Amino acid sequence: MTGFMGAVAVTAAAAMVLPGAARAEDCLTDWGMAGQIVRRENLITVQEVSQSLAADGIGELVKTTLCRSPDGYFYRIVVRGPTGQLRTTIITAKVR
Repeated sequence: MTGFMGAVAVTAAAAMVLPGAARAEDCLTDWGMAGQIVRRENLITVQEVSQSLAADGIGELVKTTLCRSPDGYFYRIVVRGPTGQLRTTIITAKVR
């Protein structure tokens, strides 16, 4: 895996074993507000995540939700893999 996506994959694997999944109230459905947070906090963008998934052959980004935990912001993403399967995972939206 290449740089950014390798880090995302490692982060995603680590996040999957963290206790206590995000509650719905910890996630934003308003992307106007989420976009402001991404810019203000200098987080990786959904476009960067999508491009990295495609470039590394992992799949196509189908859905993204910005969430917050005590440890910071993260994305809950749905990815369609090369064979069409859908997979939900969590990646840290760490500062660029």
